[in-house]
Amino acid sequence: MDDRYRMDCDLDECEMYFYQLIDLLIADIKHLESKVVRLRYLLSGFLPEHDGKMLKCEIFSDLSGSYYSQPAYQQYVAKYCDGHDPMDNTNYVEHMLKLSHGDESIDL
Repeated sequence: MDDRYRMDCDLDECEMYFYQLIDLLIADIKHLESKVVRLRYLLSGFLPEHDGKMLKCEIFSDLSGSYYSQPAYQQYVAKYCDGHDPMDNTNYVEHMLKLSHGDESIDL
């Protein structure tokens, strides 16, 4: 293994670093998904009526998939998030639903 990728930490400490990295990546994903939904909603208002309605119907399409089937993500959820998947919680779902209806006053 290339020494520049070597981490000088014990296993528990390295594990925590990885969980913190996953947490930051999840926050980035949520932010980007919010931006996509917000922009799709705005774009729908500039399209011909039929196309705008179709875009609103597909406003959540092709966003990130589920990571829960991945063992590393399951460990992250279990150990770092007390068993609560940050991509699947009521606050985030409500936030995304509000954005999909044009509510600009909210943010994560």
